[in-house]
Amino acid sequence: MKKQKFIFAGLMSGALVMLLSSCLTIHAKKIVEAPYLPPEQAFADAGEQEKNFKVYYSSSKSPVIDGEFNEWEGLDGIHVRRMVYGGMFNPENTDGLFKVRADDSFIYIFADILDDEPQENKFPAPQGWRDDSIEFFFGTDTGYHTFYKPTDHRVRIVPQSKTNKTAYDVSLNDVSMNGSIKAAIVYSEHGYKVEAAIPFSLMSIKKLKPKQKVRGDFQINDADGGKERSRLIHWNSSKDNTYLDASSWGDGVVVDLESALEAK
Repeated sequence: MKKQKFIFAGLMSGALVMLLSSCLTIHAKKIVEAPYLPPEQAFADAGEQEKNFKVYYSSSKSPVIDGEFNEWEGLDGIHVRRMVYGGMFNPENTDGLFKVRADDSFIYIFADILDDEPQENKFPAPQGWRDDSIEFFFGTDTGYHTFYKPTDHRVRIVPQSKTNKTAYDVSLNDVSMNGSIKAAIVYSEHGYKVEAAIPFSLMSIKKLKPKQKVRGDFQINDADGGKERSRLIHWNSSKDNTYLDASSWGDGVVVDLESALEAK
């Protein structure tokens, strides 16, 4: 009698499994494709639209690092729009334009960052990537290499105050350089602007010359809601690898400032 009960129970269990399997097959959820967004609403990555970034060189003209940005007008820049993470690129959240200049002693960086929620960054520069900040990668060795050469550098500029344009922290290859690198940051309701001067003496670089090829990349760290970084955006690299792999950077060229302005 017990043996018959076990057989009956086994048959019922098998039938139940087959029934459930059948139901699961019949009622399986369909894969739904992502909703289509028209081109004017879907902001595609635009990191490749400028094939080269320019370094405007002049032996006689240099920008003053004072939070007045008129010396950067009329120069071509790089749009930083390649989302590494944080969703699809949307200029209403974060966008950035970077420009580079040089004289015989300094390389100068300018950034105009659009941010729907600009924050003051309280982290020291070596940890400043965790909140709103910018990064500039630059090197003069154009041969293929991954590990940094002596002339490869990462500069991180950390804005710290919405009311004091000289309140900032800065690092070179994650070593604090406050006092050695001069910068000025001006906040607005919709973002902030940065200009800075990095001495060649800190970069193992003597000076640049027109038509010289260089390498580099540009980065925006964006945090919202009083929290840590939620978006990471590059000009060239599609991965979070620029800080350790110089081969992920893009190409640049040094151009004569006066000639470029006359051509315009």
